[in-house]
Amino acid sequence: MNIYISTNMYKVNQLDEVFNILEAIQYEDMGIELFTEFNDKEFVEIVNKNINRFKKYKISLHGPYYKTEHSAQKGSAIYNKSKAYFMDTLKLSKELNSSYIVYHHNNCKIYDKEKMINNSKINLEELNELSKYYNANIVIENAGVISSQNMLFDQEEFIKICKESNNDVLIDIGHAFANGWDLEYVIKELKDKIVSYHLHNNDGDRDSHDSISYGKLSMEKFIEIYKKYTNKADLVLEYSKDYRDKVNILIEDIAYIKSKI
Repeated sequence: MNIYISTNMYKVNQLDEVFNILEAIQYEDMGIELFTEFNDKEFVEIVNKNINRFKKYKISLHGPYYKTEHSAQKGSAIYNKSKAYFMDTLKLSKELNSSYIVYHHNNCKIYDKEKMINNSKINLEELNELSKYYNANIVIENAGVISSQNMLFDQEEFIKICKESNNDVLIDIGHAFANGWDLEYVIKELKDKIVSYHLHNNDGDRDSHDSISYGKLSMEKFIEIYKKYTNKADLVLEYSKDYRDKVNILIEDIAYIKSKI
């Protein structure tokens, strides 16, 4: 089990600040989940500039999100752009020896559910084939929340598609909570496929990506479930950009997790 800090909490030009946190904590099992933004030239420049620093840590990658839509029709402009960004991610994964790459079936609001699901499954199959050359592990995340109108799969649909897929799974507990899912049931059903979790909290409705200590989801209860079913899975603190200047909260949350596991 490793604990990762997601760079989701930084703007592109602030990425290298994550090293300050890791140097201050100095736990052996700490790493970085790099939120890829190949749509931004500055992201590429900063990653290349700091590539040797990244190589010093355990790395996982969050697949492209901005300007990306994997539920788009194959051959469309957004599909081609999404594929190109994911190819860049695969190359980076190989260079950094990333443990996995997070995949969202969709990012946009639901407009034609059946068509979107079919497109995203076709696109994932293609990316899985491409990933073999790079020895990359693509993992499926339960992306989207009801309040944002972008939840493509409900609880049972997500469990079903994960069981049918050869891909491993990452459970975002904040998304599950905001969607009213039975977290223990989902984890129990997918325990043999879950390799990681995104940790953040919210009010049970909005996808605010708050600290695990600030929200209505009980972290103590989650940790009990985690230890019961998936105690070797990685944990990623995926906080919003509001926490860039609240590093003390992040460090306290990591200490809390370490004390409980």
